[in-house]
Amino acid sequence: MLLGAAITFMAPGKDGKYGFFVSRRGSAATVAQEVADVLESGGYTSFSQDYDIGHGANFVAEIHKALKGCQHFIALLTHDYDESTYTQAEWTNFYKAAVESNGARRFIVIRVEACDPPGLFAGIVFADLVGVHDPRERRKRILAAAGGRSIAEPGGARIFENVPPRDLNFTGRDERLAELHSLLMDVEKPAAITQAAIHGLGGIGKTTLAIEYAHRYAGAYSGVWWANAEQRTVLVASLAALAGRLDRRLAEEPEQDKAARLAIARLAERSGLPILLVYDNVENPQTLDGLMPSGGARVLVTTRWTDWGGRAAELKLEVLPPLKAAEFLQKRAARTDQSGAVRLASALGNLPLALDHAGAYCKLTGTSFDAYRDKIDALIAKAPKGATHPDVFATFSLAIEKASSECHAAEPLLGFFAYLAPENIPLDLVTDEIVPTADLPEALGALASVSLIEHVTLDDGMPGETLHRLVQAAMRARLAEHAETAAAVARAITRLAEAFPDDGYSEPKVWPRCAALLPHVLALREHKTWDEASGVSASDLLGKAGLYLHGRAAVAEAEPLLREGLALGEKTLGREHAAVSNFLNNLASLLIDTGGHAEAETHLREAITISEKTFGREHPTVAIQLGNLAGLFRATRRYTEAEPLYREALAIHENAFGRQHPRVATVLSNLANLLSSLRRHAEAEALLYEALAIDQKMLGPNHPKTAIRQWSLAALCLATGRATEALPYAEAALAALEQSFGAEHPNTNGCAQTYANVLLTLGRTDEAATLRAKYSLDKSPASGPTAPPREYS
Repeated sequence: MLLGAAITFMAPGKDGKYGFFVSRRGSAATVAQEVADVLESGGYTSFSQDYDIGHGANFVAEIHKALKGCQHFIALLTHDYDESTYTQAEWTNFYKAAVESNGARRFIVIRVEACDPPGLFAGIVFADLVGVHDPRERRKRILAAAGGRSIAEPGGARIFENVPPRDLNFTGRDERLAELHSLLMDVEKPAAITQAAIHGLGGIGKTTLAIEYAHRYAGAYSGVWWANAEQRTVLVASLAALAGRLDRRLAEEPEQDKAARLAIARLAERSGLPILLVYDNVENPQTLDGLMPSGGARVLVTTRWTDWGGRAAELKLEVLPPLKAAEFLQKRAARTDQSGAVRLASALGNLPLALDHAGAYCKLTGTSFDAYRDKIDALIAKAPKGATHPDVFATFSLAIEKASSECHAAEPLLGFFAYLAPENIPLDLVTDEIVPTADLPEALGALASVSLIEHVTLDDGMPGETLHRLVQAAMRARLAEHAETAAAVARAITRLAEAFPDDGYSEPKVWPRCAALLPHVLALREHKTWDEASGVSASDLLGKAGLYLHGRAAVAEAEPLLREGLALGEKTLGREHAAVSNFLNNLASLLIDTGGHAEAETHLREAITISEKTFGREHPTVAIQLGNLAGLFRATRRYTEAEPLYREALAIHENAFGRQHPRVATVLSNLANLLSSLRRHAEAEALLYEALAIDQKMLGPNHPKTAIRQWSLAALCLATGRATEALPYAEAALAALEQSFGAEHPNTNGCAQTYANVLLTLGRTDEAATLRAKYSLDKSPASGPTAPPREYS
């Protein structure tokens, strides 16, 4: 008997036509009734085989009539749906009619069992009831599917970001995808099992499986966010970017760790469909401490770590079965040779990554599977001692040799990439010293043609490259074999040091560039292969990266970089070198913020001694360090020691640059805030007005430094009983700081606190309450204005 049900989305017309035909196997009869009930409860009438075919009626004829008269078709997908000749007859006939209707008739799939859509169904975005037990959520999904609507939450564009393109040759793991989806959607399990960890050896296909899952099951989520998670700092940066997508007010939050945690908190507050977070290449569970949402999301982890101790459902990935491996190899090579494919796949251990590159090589060169197998036998024997996958090493070595034969610049280019982070390498890092500009397109093409690299578009729209970690490992082994490691590392360090911005601490405009380069700095640091020749550039690079992280308030991540940069600089340059004095100064500035005042003072005094010996007491470098030592004294309430240092720094800067210079304005402002602490308000006010005039002229009215001057004036006016004069300064400062730093930055919050206190003093309590709520300020009224920040020179 035909197992279908006709349901109307409207009252049937006089011609007997209906809105929907619901096709099912017998196992889905209960869901078919649920669909009818949901539509009827939504104000629609329905016709169902389970309710409305009377005794004695011709069942087949009634179903035939309903199928011909329906406008749209719903298939309730179960694992056995496509096995029935009856359901096949139902959906195939309607599918043809739907295609010919030019969109007037819709073919709708609702998945009701954990299974992968077969054949043509695989290309259709389906609604999903698997693992959804809340009646309200099930009703929402059924109505959305019937109406042809997305079930993603309203309020902004649907998130689907950073997800790599799917592999169109994906083969042999449909059952694992279904198993993975079931694990992630089984909400009746404890909350911890909203995470799943795909684990296995390198090259086994963990990331490929996650990519396919993200694309195939995207309709089951309100969005997908892909994050590289090999280093916690990079993962935090990615989640900070997600925060800006979830709440635009967080887009410019400079404290990345805080922004990441706010993103996790925002996810937990969401209702409706969860978002899918993919954390790719996690080293161990500790990397994710504090970065797992308690709700509103499912987290998919790819990792080599095998024991997740109940923190995630584990899905171990093995090599492909022999026949599936041979099938994949033939797809990748675009040829049919079953026996040869089986032999080659076996020689490569049925490892997906090796199969992918072998197939690409055979397709490009026309090499037979057996001939390729003969080539790699000798290379496997040459694999580095202890290599986890000698077959992979052999495969990549052959591909590298092929690319190099096509273009001599291909191997040096891959050698440059070998020590950077594997994902999203900015192509503008490649200069003539690495590969001549004229040879670059040909080198990129040669490497891409054998699948050693993949062209990508970076967040800023510029071109970039991505490659597998095992490709990098193979290339590093080749460099070591030819004693070229040090030269390759030196090129990478030198180029990154040139490209990394100098002003990452204080200039938000360069933060996107710093964020893009930071993973590559961290990757180089992990290798620790720089020698004396590259040590100077390495110390410079580590110092710049540490300053950027300090500026983003990631002090825990910044401190080891600054310390390592100092140690490396001292080793290569000597303790008395001027560059070392800068490293000492920068580390001390961070220690002031973290409370390491005694160590900070020691470093600053030594830095001043070195700079004074090198440049003389009247040099601007000495002035910067004097100003920072004064800032330390101000932070520790040693005001009488701070004042003469500020005044000396001011005189040096004025002599070097003139009175109308931003450096002079910074010292004027710091000195003014010190004088305010000493209640010398008239002197402080005069200095602040002068500093404000300099910055307005030299930097512009909306620059964050200009805003800090206005904030300082607002605080001073309030402290001296002039709230009406304070109001316009506080208002202008807050607007500019939020524009530059974001709503959650400490400077923005501090200025908002001052503004709220001004409003309270003026009796505008409702406005003050609104402001305090917006910026999540302490609910108890503050007794006085929040002090403007200590600025580093």
